[in-house]
Formats: sequence, C-alpha cells, structure tokens
Amino acid sequence: MRRTLKSLLPAVLRDWRGFYFRGSTLTASEPTLGVLIDYQNIHLTARDLYAPIGTSARDTLVHPLRFAEQLLTIRASKANDPWLASAILTSVCVYRGTPSNRHQPDLYSASQRQRSEWTRDPRVSVHYRSLRYPPRWPAEPAREKGIDVLLAVELVSRAMNHEADVLVCATHDTDLEPALEMALSKGRCKIETAGWEGGRRLRVPGRKIWHTTLGASAFVESRDRRPY
Repeated sequence: MRRTLKSLLPAVLRDWRGFYFRGSTLTASEPTLGVLIDYQNIHLTARDLYAPIGTSARDTLVHPLRFAEQLLTIRASKANDPWLASAILTSVCVYRGTPSNRHQPDLYSASQRQRSEWTRDPRVSVHYRSLRYPPRWPAEPAREKGIDVLLAVELVSRAMNHEADVLVCATHDTDLEPALEMALSKGRCKIETAGWEGGRRLRVPGRKIWHTTLGASAFVESRDRRPY
C-alpha cells in the first residue's frame, strides 16, 4: 500500500498543535497561568460595585485563590483558542499594604492571619508593603504606598523571565498601564488583564489585550467570609 506523506512524518510533527517551546525544551503540557492581584484595588472596587452602600471593607474580603479560580473558569469559557483555554493555574501573587503593628495592632494581626490562611495553598504568595500613616492619623486614613510600583516591577520581571506562559494582571488602576505596555513589549509570555464588570479596564494604545470580566456572581464565589 502506498504510504502518504503524512504517514511518513514522525508523530511529534503530525501532532504539532499539542506542543510548544519553552526555551529549548519541547513540551506537550497545558500552558501555565499566573495571576497578579492588586488586592486593595480589586477588593474595594468589588465592594463599591456589588455591596450595599456603607458596607465595611472587612465584610467584603476577596479570597485570592477563589478569585483566580473564578477568573480561570470564566476565561476558559470565553477563550477562542483551545490551547489557551486549557491553561493551568500555577501561581497567585497578591500585592497589598499591611497595617502597622504599632498604629493598628488588631488590623495587623488580622492581615497576618489572612496571609496564613491564603498561603495554605502553595500557589499563593502575599507581598506586603507597610501602609503610610499621615501626621494627622487617625483623622486622615493610612494609605498604601508603593504597591503599584511593586506590582509593576514584578509584572515586567516575571514576563521577561517567562515565569508562566500567561500572566494576568488583575487591577483597575490605570497607573499600571506603562508597566503593562513594557511587559507586552519586553516579555516572553502572553499578557492579559482581568477585573470586575463595571470597573475601569486597562488599555495600551495600539495593542489588543485579552481581558477577563468577572461579574457579581464571581464576586459572591470569591468572597472570603472567614472572621479574621
């Protein structure tokens, strides 16, 4: 029987769609996906969008891993590329401010308990920077300082080092758009964004970026109801 050209090809070449290059290694697994979360931005935006007016921020905490899992599920249902839709969640990096143990010992202890609970899953890491307390505190609230810069540096660094095949930046803070642009230009992986329906979406001129939108039902599924 005459053999066709296709039958003469090695199986690895006939089934090339199931393979991709990572460095010099040929791999047949699903793509890896990491999520970087601007925690206060995602947390407070969800409260403002979905909770009744006046609801305390403590009552609308978002569990980072549950948020990332909701993101992954919604993304898979919308993606038009089967390979990208099969992505496996490998890391969830949380960036947030932490209260001062001297100024707010109760909140400081709660934040440490939150980190302990969230990082029970080894895929989750929490990256803190101390809150900045103004001279008129507590008349003026403490504020995050440097979290956006930390996230920006991490996003670009992880993209350039190809720490995952897909990196998703979850935020509504448009100050991060320059970092997003650099990650797209200099990185070695696919860069995406994510956020809540009704929230501000990050954009880079001249670049089309895949965005995953999470709605009210995803917020309900993402909530952390543990009393810290």
